[in-house]
Amino acid sequence: MVPLQTLLAKLPAGCCWLCKQGLLSCEQQGLCRSCFADLPRLPPNSLRWRGPPQADGYGRYWFAALAWQCDSQRLVRDFKFRRCPELASVLAPLLAAHVYACYQQHRQCWPDLIVAMPMSRVRWRKRGYNQAALLATELAQLLQLPFAAGLLRRLNDEGQQHQLSRTQRWQAMAHALHCTRSVKGLTIAVVDDVLTTGASVTAAAAALQRRGAKAVDVWALCYTEPHRAGQL
Repeated sequence: MVPLQTLLAKLPAGCCWLCKQGLLSCEQQGLCRSCFADLPRLPPNSLRWRGPPQADGYGRYWFAALAWQCDSQRLVRDFKFRRCPELASVLAPLLAAHVYACYQQHRQCWPDLIVAMPMSRVRWRKRGYNQAALLATELAQLLQLPFAAGLLRRLNDEGQQHQLSRTQRWQAMAHALHCTRSVKGLTIAVVDDVLTTGASVTAAAAALQRRGAKAVDVWALCYTEPHRAGQL
């Protein structure tokens, strides 16, 4: 396993993604010391208890590294909507360090596989990349875990998920995902950028459990309260 102290020392020096000031040679995370210290980190606890009744029985832990506040909002919006796929190399070490602490806190072994939350072909062609897949790929390298590309597929076009209400999200995601092969007896981590209502990750957990997954955990960069979903 990669030592924790190496997870946050990945990038060459340049400009801070938040304040745009030049980085010192000792600042290797794509963020200056001040911005890095100001990130709204969450404690290494599971958010699974916040899930609504629809999520009962699906998934084990929901881990998110950052609260949905100004700095984290800006990073995710740049990454997701402003064509900055290179931000995956800045954000993945933050999430890797967080889940490292979470599994130590809960005294659990690492999952057997990492899988990304899939997106529709229409959305992929429009954006040019799947931000969750970029995060998952970086995490797999940092944590030395296998990444199962294409394990989850969408069965329909989810539309503008971030613009839907809580109820609409659950309706849109019901049976929207398909697991492409057996994962019997495996523990799997599903990677996504933002955890809001839990509809998407619950659909992913349901699809994986239908194909035999022993347990499904969720790793998200940010958590935002469901009532703030429209702010994405």
